[in-house]
Amino acid sequence: MQLRRLPVTSPPIPQGGGRVRSAAGELAKIVDGGSYRYLAYLEFLPEAGRPRGNHYHAARTETLYVISGRLRGVFLDLDSGERVEALLEAGDLVTLAPRCAHVFQALERAQAVELADRPYDPADTFPCAVSDAAS
Repeated sequence: MQLRRLPVTSPPIPQGGGRVRSAAGELAKIVDGGSYRYLAYLEFLPEAGRPRGNHYHAARTETLYVISGRLRGVFLDLDSGERVEALLEAGDLVTLAPRCAHVFQALERAQAVELADRPYDPADTFPCAVSDAAS
């Protein structure tokens, strides 16, 4: 799992990505290059009382960009056993390698986009209870 906060900057946005805020609104350069086969918008509602995730993918790499709100993320590297909890907020970019189990809990209403290098395949989604620390 790789987590980084995109910096708020002025144009031109640096190679590694960033966010420009102006009177017209915010522009975030999330990725530049690479091949992506999946894009989804996610909404997280705290009143739902349910986390999203509690699974891992064997072959897929996912990138989640938090647009607004705050989330608690719990990540478990199934190969090393390393477990990481993180508070995610607007501007955070999380990249999840294959075999990184993950779960997200809304701390407030939040919005995110998810990119992946492969199309969604239910056969590549494996349940994994990492939610204990996220509930």
